[in-house]
Amino acid sequence: MSKANPFPNLMRAFFCEWLVEQRNASVHTVRSYRDTWRLFLRFVAQRAKKTVAMITLADLTASEVTAFLSHTEHERGGTIGTRNCRLAAIRSFFNFVATRDPA
Repeated sequence: MSKANPFPNLMRAFFCEWLVEQRNASVHTVRSYRDTWRLFLRFVAQRAKKTVAMITLADLTASEVTAFLSHTEHERGGTIGTRNCRLAAIRSFFNFVATRDPA
C-alpha cells in the first residue's frame, strides 16, 4: 500500500477530468466549487492545526463538513442557499471519490 496522499490527485482529477471534461460544467460552477474547497480546506486545516497541504481524505469527516456548513451560515453570514451550494460542491467531490478510490 502506498503511503502517498491520494487527496491532491483526486482533487485535480475531480476538477480537471470530471467537472470540466466529463460534466462540461460552466465556468461559474467550477469557480463556485473551487471557492468552496478553498474555504473548506482552510477551515479543516485550522481546526486540525495543520497546513492545507497536510490535509488527507481522513481529515474530511462528516462532522467537519457539518461544522463547516454551520460556520458558513452563522459565522460568515451566508444564506441557506449559499450553505446548500457549498454542500453540493462537497457532495459532488465525495461521489466522485467513491468511484475512484472507494477505500
